[in-house]
Amino acid sequence: MKKRSIFTLAVFALSLLSASSIYADKAKLTVWGIDIPDDDPNHTYAKALVTTFQAKYPDIQLDWVALGNDPLKDKVKVTMASGSGLPDVMQGWGGSVMGGYADAGQLLDISAAAKNIPISPAAASAMTWKGKVYGVAPIFAVAGVFVNDGIFKANNLTYPTTVEGFEAVCNTLLAKGIQPFACGVKDKWPALALYMYLTDRYGGTAAFVNAATRKGSFDADPFVKAAQVYQKWVKAGYFGATPLGEAYGDAQQLMATGKAAMHLTGSWMCGTYDSKDFTDQTISFHAFPALKTGGVGPATDIMGMTDIGFIVTKAAKGKEDAVAKFLAVAASPEVVAASGRLSGVPKVTVKDALVQQAAGVFATAKNVTFWWDQDLPPAVTSPLNDTIQSFFQPDTDVKKALTAYEATVTDAMGPVKK
Repeated sequence: MKKRSIFTLAVFALSLLSASSIYADKAKLTVWGIDIPDDDPNHTYAKALVTTFQAKYPDIQLDWVALGNDPLKDKVKVTMASGSGLPDVMQGWGGSVMGGYADAGQLLDISAAAKNIPISPAAASAMTWKGKVYGVAPIFAVAGVFVNDGIFKANNLTYPTTVEGFEAVCNTLLAKGIQPFACGVKDKWPALALYMYLTDRYGGTAAFVNAATRKGSFDADPFVKAAQVYQKWVKAGYFGATPLGEAYGDAQQLMATGKAAMHLTGSWMCGTYDSKDFTDQTISFHAFPALKTGGVGPATDIMGMTDIGFIVTKAAKGKEDAVAKFLAVAASPEVVAASGRLSGVPKVTVKDALVQQAAGVFATAKNVTFWWDQDLPPAVTSPLNDTIQSFFQPDTDVKKALTAYEATVTDAMGPVKK
């Protein structure tokens, strides 16, 4: 689910030795990542990973290719389809997208090596498919509500304890000329997290599980009720006057400048929203509440998944030792701690107050539902985000939109099992 800035292709041959002849006897790993390992504060994990690995294993040549988020996904799709030109390791989020590549025989089972790498159960699950482990998830993410504490205090508001309570809060904010929620729906994917939460609150974790396993449909009652609430909030102006024109970067700026009071998004934004270089606003992180009436899913049902993970491809066959060393460094406490993000590795603490708050939310989780657009097959993920974006159009019949999406799912994944 998470998207970051797009970078120009940059390849880092991370060795102090430049003569290619000297590399002849060295193991070589090619890793496709997202971030450039430079001094950008948002790239601290990538920099810590490659510099630590280089220092610890100078006998292994590491070629780190920084592609940016969307170019990485596009490149992976092309190479996975052809089966050629694969890197040894690639950054990924796991789930059924990874599972599809595993089923196609494009990945390398690293179950044996993974046993020696400490990872939380939720993070391990993200990188496991049909009982086999294909990668590690050093950094996790959960979706929650970022709140501008200054705006809430100035308007005598407290964070709502129920989904229904958001309406009273939002109406007060609108009356003061403040946009209640930033979203970034122009980029489509940012609207997913709220819809996941609303669907869960109406139908519990079973709603999505049943639809995904074809025991139920994506136009079942919980999905429709969630969409109706979403559209009601859109029509009320909770996402601003022109939400379809607001990109994810715009949403961040609305929060940074105090023009929006809340932003429901992933914990990857903790470092940014806690940075005095980015904003002078005081922002906190909260769990999404349960419904007051008629609900099924509790507040301990959390939406989240891998924030930064690495998947091993079949190209690494014969390089298992080098791959194991890379993954161990990627999931080492010192490297993960340097990221300042929510850890998928046990006993890693960070100083960032917002990350600590997100960790507190994560600690309450009884169930963690992975991002639908990573956990569903690729053929139905883009239509999913398109469908959710359509809720922001006032004339959309959300029931018909979801029935149309269900037809797409039926074509790709089969009909509901009677």
